[in-house]
Amino acid sequence: MLAWIPFLQPAPGVSTYWWALVFPLSFFVSMTWRAIRQTDLAGYWPSVARMSAQIVVGMLALFVGLAIVIRVIVPMMPVD
Repeated sequence: MLAWIPFLQPAPGVSTYWWALVFPLSFFVSMTWRAIRQTDLAGYWPSVARMSAQIVVGMLALFVGLAIVIRVIVPMMPVD
């Protein structure tokens, strides 16, 4: 911990499970966005859950798409 340089190196202990931080991040972003944009609180929590799920599914789709591009399409491209 003494040799750790913040903002230049991954945090020790968190770097293994960094992907799990997408869940609280998407929840808090959704909570803030819905609090600003929604006019009444009638459907606040369902809309927060729906938006959080959309963020997580969107990031998962981006991951799958980029993995396909990197592992399948790029190796098939000509070197020359």
